[in-house]
Amino acid sequence: MFTGIGPSHAADTTPMAEDPGPVGSFAWKGFNWQKRFWGGAPMYNASWDANNVSNPDANGYVKLSISNPTGSAPKGAEFQSTREGFGYGTYSTTVEKDVSSLQKEVVWGCLFTYDPNAEPGYTEIDLCEASAWGGGAAYGEDWPVTQGHGYWFDATLPPGQGNNTVTFDVTNAPILTHRMVWEPGKLTYETFAGEGYDGTLLKRTVLEGSTVPLPAKEQIHFNLWVTGGGGGDAAHVSPETVTIRDFSFVPADQGQLTAPTPTVSGTAAVGSTLTAAPGTWTTGTALSYQWFRNGTAIAGATGAARVLAAADQGSTLTVRVTGTKAGYATATKESAPTATVVAGTLVAPTPVITGTLAVGSTLTANPGTWTSGSTLTYQWYRSGAAIAGATSRSYKLVSADQADSMSVRVTGSKAGYTTVAKFSAGTALVL
Repeated sequence: MFTGIGPSHAADTTPMAEDPGPVGSFAWKGFNWQKRFWGGAPMYNASWDANNVSNPDANGYVKLSISNPTGSAPKGAEFQSTREGFGYGTYSTTVEKDVSSLQKEVVWGCLFTYDPNAEPGYTEIDLCEASAWGGGAAYGEDWPVTQGHGYWFDATLPPGQGNNTVTFDVTNAPILTHRMVWEPGKLTYETFAGEGYDGTLLKRTVLEGSTVPLPAKEQIHFNLWVTGGGGGDAAHVSPETVTIRDFSFVPADQGQLTAPTPTVSGTAAVGSTLTAAPGTWTTGTALSYQWFRNGTAIAGATGAARVLAAADQGSTLTVRVTGTKAGYATATKESAPTATVVAGTLVAPTPVITGTLAVGSTLTANPGTWTSGSTLTYQWYRSGAAIAGATSRSYKLVSADQADSMSVRVTGSKAGYTTVAKFSAGTALVL
């Protein structure tokens, strides 16, 4: 186990991989991870803070932050897998960040493999790296933020000579999904707008040849740091955050599940039932469910159906379906959001009055069967005029009621439902 930061129990419930790596700071997406607390490169001032890496939240998201508590000494954020050696297979991550808004001095390493002892290239493969690298003022230039797919094959050489990297323009998409397939002598990179692989393909890069790194004892890293080059003002960067929503690794010899996007049916109103239809997955796949309210996991809402509660009113709901099967990579798919949940409609029958219509007798309002949990109140009327203080279910007729018709109003209320009032029919005249 690494020292410096104790392990935590994460909200993420992805089953642990067969080889998750030694226990580190937290478990996430099937692997153990260590928050960086030691100094060194590539942060320009070698300063890192383990507190700048969050534990997975209720949604299973991890946030990286650059802090600058003194205003002139920023601290970076990094975490890495404790497992050494992943090798050929498919790597994927989903990131919540408009990378076009990155400060020019900030570098976002959204996923890269790295083995410091693998010479000469460190087995470094960058699934996606984004930065303006200081902005270029030191060279009389103005560099925009760009993204890159690529790898290092000889770290003894300077940039542009020891690496094979393809850069491309950024967009203002708030969420990006990156996928990389590492094969012998070949790397295929894809960057999509949005969550998953159904969004717009922004860039596909295929790099082949003898310089493609060979598997070693590489670890997977995510980092957010500050470069001191390019003419930027590294010391005075503002706080910056990136949220990593997902990570997965599928070994080359592991199957991929057929995993359709679930759909949700039902009326988006309190008291109604929403039902998740998972679609047709690979035969033998075990499915589990988690419902979300405005993107936050709902405690205990882990069935295929969800009865909408008062707390859901005004929100949209989604459901995530996770499939597992031996020999296959675990897959998770999320539905589109529902319409905004509106107030429910109470079951509200018309009340009926029973009793003898004679002064001194007692009339009783029978409200019928309302929605379970409804609170009922009563108001009696004499020939259409409310009787002061007559607010009980029963009413004893007095001399003032003689020769009048009686009626009762029953009002039902319940959290998350629209309040409803129902009137009885008028009685015959009181004798």
